[in-house]
Order: sequence, then structure tokens, then C-alpha cells
Amino acid sequence: MIRVTVQAVGGMREYFPEPEFPVELPDGACLGDLLDRIDQRHGERLAGTVWNRKARRFRGPVVIKAGSRLLGNRDAPLQDALVVSLYKAVVGG
Repeated sequence: MIRVTVQAVGGMREYFPEPEFPVELPDGACLGDLLDRIDQRHGERLAGTVWNRKARRFRGPVVIKAGSRLLGNRDAPLQDALVVSLYKAVVGG
């Protein structure tokens, strides 16, 4: 079993009841497993805003990072004690 911490950063905080929460996943888990767990715990609250329940992924410009590494692929492996941060991408010019 691995445990990761999910952090909702900046504008993403408004979509979660707590800005940081732990998630337990099976050994060998990947980003897709984490997104499935986010759907189970928060999908109903997120639906239609920043979350696509059918595809179990974020809508629009949401950046998922683990440290300095971007996690864009559902197959990206996760490891124990990892902190995964969720950001709304800032667009400007």
C-alpha cells in the first residue's frame, strides 16, 4: 500500500473541502488510480466544473505535479509519500 498526499493549490482549493488530503493506493499505483480515487471521493462535487466524471479527469487547464515533475499521463507511476499538487493553469499574455 502506498500513501500520497493531494494538495489543492490556489484556485483549486475552492473545489475541495480540504486543501490537502491523504489517499491510500495499492502498490504499483499510477496517476489513473489516483484520479479514480479522486472521482470516488470528490467527483460528485467537482462534476461539471473542473471534473469530467465519465473520463475521470480534470477539465480545462489543470496542472498535476509531483515535485517538479508534471504528471499528464494516466500511466505515470506514483510512489509512497509523494505529494501531488493540483493547480489551475494561469493563462495570460
